[in-house]
Amino acid sequence: MTKHQSPIHDYIELNEHFYAVYERAEVRAGLLAELAERLPQAHMVISCRYTCPDCARNVPRMARIAEYLPGWTWNLYDSTANPIRNEQLHVRRVPTFILYDQVGGSEIGRIIENPTYGSLEQDLLTIVQAHADAR
Repeated sequence: MTKHQSPIHDYIELNEHFYAVYERAEVRAGLLAELAERLPQAHMVISCRYTCPDCARNVPRMARIAEYLPGWTWNLYDSTANPIRNEQLHVRRVPTFILYDQVGGSEIGRIIENPTYGSLEQDLLTIVQAHADAR
């Protein structure tokens, strides 16, 4: 697999702890293959901060996931430095992962703090399936 460099990678490379978590992160490739098939293109906005334990656990994992979704675009911002953006996006807790159908498109769903269904991969797939069922 070719490494797909994203803004998430740039962010985690600036923090030794985040990068160490990224290096150890394993993903559920089968779920990601299904996710890429169901939603080959999408946009993810991530609100996080370095001092957040949930961010340290989940943002590096999302960077690893990004490598399996080359058709997706990624945007990440530090919630502490951007309180106005938090208000605009209705972000109350971090990390918040907001999935859109495209850049500037409609929100499909979000993951707040930690996955609900056991893994970020499963949560993303569940969000995409629910979105498809609602159409």
